[in-house]
Amino acid sequence: MKIIDCHTHFYPRFAAENPEGWAAGAREPYWGALVGRRADGKRSLQGFPDGKKFLLDMDRAGVERAVVQGWYWENPETCSLMNAEIAKFAAAHPDRISAFASINPAFPRESLKEISRARDLGFIGVGELHDGVQGFDYSSREFSEIALACADSGLAVCAHLTEKSARQYPGKRATDFESAYAAARACPSAKFIFAHLCGGDAAAPSFEPPPNAFFDTAAFPLTDGADAVAKAVKKFPDRALYGSDYPLRLYPRKFISEEMETVVSEAKAAAPAAFAQKFFSENFESLSAR
Repeated sequence: MKIIDCHTHFYPRFAAENPEGWAAGAREPYWGALVGRRADGKRSLQGFPDGKKFLLDMDRAGVERAVVQGWYWENPETCSLMNAEIAKFAAAHPDRISAFASINPAFPRESLKEISRARDLGFIGVGELHDGVQGFDYSSREFSEIALACADSGLAVCAHLTEKSARQYPGKRATDFESAYAAARACPSAKFIFAHLCGGDAAAPSFEPPPNAFFDTAAFPLTDGADAVAKAVKKFPDRALYGSDYPLRLYPRKFISEEMETVVSEAKAAAPAAFAQKFFSENFESLSAR
């Protein structure tokens, strides 16, 4: 079965070798706190594979293509820098890697500039966005312009939605669910991906996503679990996208290093067989078609 992992991340060596130090110099305190030393003394869950290991982990897991999501960087300069680096990674492996461009909508002029050159650099989408970290408003006129620019450029928009549970963990920041959904409905020509099972909403009995919205399953072993994947894929077989959040260490009690195999196996067991091919590849191929 063809597998596309639509939600991964990749960080260049200059950031990965000393993430806290690099983040301080780049004025990216949220990322630095998230991937650095934790207050409780435990290791960060973030892994930092190089390109060779990234592709090897794909091979081991049977993942044909991985989509590298951008990050919710706080500064537009970081977005431009990381876009250039990720574009190189994707261009070096066009048969295996696709990518989304980073923007911060709190800086609309810079965001529109990145969007205008994203297709030329080979990107197929924009995001992952996080209003709670980046400080923008989904209901603003500026975000509407950004969404329309993405639609005009044939770029999907990936938005992080944080789970609504009371469970706390390092880096948890709330997101405005209703404003995000409203923004998607307000720009029907754009295609949206709401990450992390729409923050869990995709498995809720009464939830109905915007008609132009999909959702991925990124980090489900750490958030809502395999049961939520099964419910969401069964309810929305044409909207569900397989995503892992690699290289996040999703099974920290089992593995010291990041890996892809276990989450693929768990997703295969959870997804109803009748909808598995849609979930693992066909829905994303439909979404990303130009």
